[in-house]
Amino acid sequence: MTRAALPERTALLQSVVVALAISVVAVVGGLLVGSRIIVFDGVYGIIGLSLTWLALRASRAVESGPSERYPFGREALTPFAIVLQGVAMLDTLLIAALDAIVLILDGGSDVAPLSVVLYGAFSAVASTIFATHLLRRAGGSELVRVEGLQWRAGAVRNAVMVAGAVVAVLIATTDAGALVRYLDPVLVLIAVAMLAPLPIRFLRSGVYELLEGAPPSAVQQQVMAGVDAVRDRHALGEPYVRMSKLGRKLYLQIDIVVEPGTWTVDGQDVVRRELLDALAPLGYELWASIDLTTDRSLAD
Repeated sequence: MTRAALPERTALLQSVVVALAISVVAVVGGLLVGSRIIVFDGVYGIIGLSLTWLALRASRAVESGPSERYPFGREALTPFAIVLQGVAMLDTLLIAALDAIVLILDGGSDVAPLSVVLYGAFSAVASTIFATHLLRRAGGSELVRVEGLQWRAGAVRNAVMVAGAVVAVLIATTDAGALVRYLDPVLVLIAVAMLAPLPIRFLRSGVYELLEGAPPSAVQQQVMAGVDAVRDRHALGEPYVRMSKLGRKLYLQIDIVVEPGTWTVDGQDVVRRELLDALAPLGYELWASIDLTTDRSLAD
């Protein structure tokens, strides 16, 4: 196991434990007080547990490295797991939204707003603390970063839950107190609307990596800075650089056109080694092809 994989797995396991505890409290407590929004929060957390387990499995498979069957490794499992997270989250949100709409059409339901306030406040604080913890430890791990973003979204969702319940408590003391019956389904719809952009974002980023898209602009800038530094040192021509990112793996194809008879194999090796050393601080597993060629058509 590499040093990068150990903290990734530790963080994901911690997420499983904390999410399980909060989800059990939510489902049991929500059923006892008859609150759909609390039950929804718990069910959403349980689905998140299964997805975190999937992320752990993906992390282990990726860490096993290349094999005879998978000579380039299985880094594609990382974005694939993120895509599955997005699909599962969208399905959950759709089911919750439809249930809330049916409940509104049926005239709402009785629920104690104070119970929603208490649970929402507890979950919001816990989610904020844990989201901060995960995002600080994410490093170059896409899986941990996604997990942290889910916890942060949960914290915002719970804060809105608290705000809505407080408003309901105030409304209950007025002539419009009957509207409190719609508190639960309306809060579910608000939560769905707030959460919807997150799985869409996961789907877009996961599919983008599976299609071998270019890495983030910050990574591209660091790569080009390293290439330019080595090129200037050896008075080399303009490089042709292609790159893509797949999980923790960064693929690079760097071709530089040189004049015939000016470079030996030993000299090319010096350039290759300097480029690899310059790119090592990026923190990715580099799969780099660095070639000096006298034929421009081979670089195009």
